[in-house]
Amino acid sequence: MIDSIKKSSLEFFNANGLPSKKLENWKFTSSKNFKNFNKSSSKAEKQKIESDELSIVFVNGVLDKNSLENFKFSDLLEVKNLDELNKKELLYCSENFLKESMFNLGISEFENGSYISFKRNSVIEEVINIKNYFFENGNNERVSSFNIFHINEGSEISIIEEDIKENHSIFNLKLNKFICENSTIFKYGKSFNDHSQTYSLSYNYYQIKKDVVLSVDSIITSSFFNKEFIEVDLNNSGSDAKINILNLGKEEQHVDNNILINHNAEHCTSFQHVRNVLDNKSTAVFNGKVIVAEGAQQTDSNQSNKNLLLSLESNAFSNPQLEIYADDVSCGHGSTTGALDENSIFYLRARGIDYSSAQKILIKAFAKEVIDDFSLSSLQDISEIALDSWIDG
Repeated sequence: MIDSIKKSSLEFFNANGLPSKKLENWKFTSSKNFKNFNKSSSKAEKQKIESDELSIVFVNGVLDKNSLENFKFSDLLEVKNLDELNKKELLYCSENFLKESMFNLGISEFENGSYISFKRNSVIEEVINIKNYFFENGNNERVSSFNIFHINEGSEISIIEEDIKENHSIFNLKLNKFICENSTIFKYGKSFNDHSQTYSLSYNYYQIKKDVVLSVDSIITSSFFNKEFIEVDLNNSGSDAKINILNLGKEEQHVDNNILINHNAEHCTSFQHVRNVLDNKSTAVFNGKVIVAEGAQQTDSNQSNKNLLLSLESNAFSNPQLEIYADDVSCGHGSTTGALDENSIFYLRARGIDYSSAQKILIKAFAKEVIDDFSLSSLQDISEIALDSWIDG
């Protein structure tokens, strides 16, 4: 089954090629440099990684099963290779992703993908760390991966994901699917602090059942190129999805968040809160969309995108969208872009604070509003440290 999916995905990519700026989702993001990267060699040398009892390790996108030997909650996991799965619905991904040439390239190239399932009623109070190590076997490699995480009924799981790279240039093409069964709580945090010339392109698909609480939080600092697709399908009633993202950009760094939430059932809520702080020639893109299907009554949804430009050469592109096919809903969206408020700076300087310190106070206050919305206190702590370092750097 996997082989036939890979074959059809490669045919799609070969027919469509790299995405162009004529496509809505790529209008402000160039893919021209993708051609400089070649598929990673499957013969890369194995690296021995030390892991602790709360960590699950991936090396070049492939699960390091040795890390499961040390993992404190291994008895709550069921782990399989994707080619062992017999149920086609577990492999199903978003129809929108299937129209994306880069998603299809990732499907055609990934090797040794894993299915990681948390058993029913697995309540883990501690935060699990997913550590992604990337090692280059040659110059300008493209590392493609596809993994599925299944949170079974009644479970409560918290994860923080971190990428760890050597100081070199790779193209990280990462595909993930998350399945949240009935009455689950899933908190998923991501921290990217990358000073290399890495291109990161990810597709994250969340399949949500009934009475689920989903929180997706991330902070991105110093990322040369980072484009993320997030799609959430709220397929049953009573579920809640919150997405909070803080991007900090300098130099010529580029970040792009493409978020789609499908309200396919009644009595669901969703919230998108994305903030960008941009300096020098950095750019940020926000494409946020909510689709409320016919019959998805009593939907409550909101989008907020705020951009703080610290340089005349920085740019933010914002495109919040709503498509509503039900009449009993409460939906809204808003977007603002601007510089630091000179009146606020004047107010602080009048109280003896110098100009540079006043700027830093206002930048931190702007960014803290989204950090305070993060569901995991440990990610809040990581983010505040990263924010201070970014401001002072």
